[in-house]
Amino acid sequence: MIKINRIILFYFSLLNLVCCLNSNFSKNAYILYSPQSTKRYKSPIRRWNNPQNNNNLCNLSKNEKSTEDMYNENVANQCNLKNFAKDINNNIYIETNRRERRIKRNKHLRSLYNNTSIRISNFIYPMFIHEEDTPKRETQLDGIYTYNFEGIVKEIEECLQLNIHHFMFFPVVREENKTIYCFECYNENSYFCNTIKKIKEKFKNEVVIYVDVALDPYNIYGHDGIYDEKKGEILNDISVHTLVMQSLCLAKSGADVVCPSDSMDNRIEQIRKNLDFYNFRNVLILSYTCKYSSSLYKPFRSILNSNISKNIVKNKQSYQHDFNTYIDLNHVEKHIREGADILMVKPSLFYLDIISKIRNRITENVNVPLAVYNVSGEYMMIKNYVKCMNENINFENEILTELFKSYIRSGANIIITYFAKQYALYMKNLYNSNIDIDDDLNSNFNIELTL
Repeated sequence: MIKINRIILFYFSLLNLVCCLNSNFSKNAYILYSPQSTKRYKSPIRRWNNPQNNNNLCNLSKNEKSTEDMYNENVANQCNLKNFAKDINNNIYIETNRRERRIKRNKHLRSLYNNTSIRISNFIYPMFIHEEDTPKRETQLDGIYTYNFEGIVKEIEECLQLNIHHFMFFPVVREENKTIYCFECYNENSYFCNTIKKIKEKFKNEVVIYVDVALDPYNIYGHDGIYDEKKGEILNDISVHTLVMQSLCLAKSGADVVCPSDSMDNRIEQIRKNLDFYNFRNVLILSYTCKYSSSLYKPFRSILNSNISKNIVKNKQSYQHDFNTYIDLNHVEKHIREGADILMVKPSLFYLDIISKIRNRITENVNVPLAVYNVSGEYMMIKNYVKCMNENINFENEILTELFKSYIRSGANIIITYFAKQYALYMKNLYNSNIDIDDDLNSNFNIELTL
């Protein structure tokens, strides 16, 4: 009997020694007692099997709380594991800029990975939201309109019938709401934010909402950052601070993807960290990775009425990419490390070499979707060319097929274009007519329809 007691005592002493050597004790850890002593030892063993916690987790429906909330209350907060951070709600999360699952959340996001063919599911349709009673208003560009909530709902419904599920929204801001500090950009009660909320409430996951993150629509100077007139320069860090607040506001309004187009330094990392901290970890970032200082944006700026004011720095070369230099691929990889889920090149037509170089580089490391923006100046070039040649819309669509295939050959997965609705209708008509578009254009490039 004495021998058995000694064996038991040795066993508990050894176990307690192991427990004492462990530095990650929890305040709520089990308490072990030695048979020969009232001294208590803290064990690293967590309360995973605590019956009370199990009952709380099983009674989820009674508590009307989410699985995440219940886990944080009953398990995570009783542990002290390393490398887990706490967000604004005191819930645990992994502090990382890269989350592969963000872009796999639903079928419309997963479709962005499809390549080697033109798919309507890979198009993003840019649209403009105005604060007016008129549902639909013409712009300087033929076929491009601005919409209020009523008008944009009708347009989205028509697009869904054509299998377009991705929409990028830009605000047309009233002049009286433009300021030096761009306060309106993070006003949760603004017409733009309320419209985004209503669109998400109405269409839910049938639409993927991309929202522009930049200050030029809200800036009296027309710049993408906050401009200091005395210094004659854009204030980078203050601008990034404002852009982070804008991103959080848009995420709260229902944006699935925030799209920083401002070209400020380090804004991707700051936006990602704050989205994660404020529990918007599923919100994606589409980074304007290579946005060149181009003359092809002028029609777009005219629609937003965001042309740069006179008597100040009249271009954006101090922060946008210079087309006269070779691309720094380290800059691309930096955006991936900082948390960009999708990369973008803008403009498109004169930068196919850039698309190709980025695709070759990122494929070697990580498979990130690459978008290309067919900008307003390029849109106008095609429209005016067709008009000058006195040709019809079928000729225009043939040009678009050639153009879009060049994007995909270069390595783009996603095409952002004002032609999205027109081209989707064209493809639907071909599909219904059993016409092989590739035979018509003598091409071996397969076009897949997902209508």
